[in-house]
Amino acid sequence: LISLVEGVPLEFISSIGEHNGFEACRRLFADQRRRLEKNQLQRVEGLLNPEFGGGAGFREKWLAWERQLEIQGASIGGALTDTVKIVVVRRKAPAELARHRRVTAGDYGGDYS
Repeated sequence: LISLVEGVPLEFISSIGEHNGFEACRRLFADQRRRLEKNQLQRVEGLLNPEFGGGAGFREKWLAWERQLEIQGASIGGALTDTVKIVVVRRKAPAELARHRRVTAGDYGGDYS
């Protein structure tokens, strides 16, 4: 196992000191899994709280957010449903667009389905 890793994972394995490859692998996997889950939560939180701004830059930032959803969708397990996407956009939209979305709420789901 030592020959397969480097950097922080190598230091982590070396600190175990039991010279038991299976135990070292088990501990390394558990440590990496915690890091992955923490990273996944941070990405979902970032996607749930985007900064679209207002005015002319809103559309570009919104489209960039949608691209991030596509890119990160698989790595976060498709955590954002169409309903959640609509809620995020409505909450972060400029006042004029938010009013428009409330007026046209009969088209619910039309943007993301």
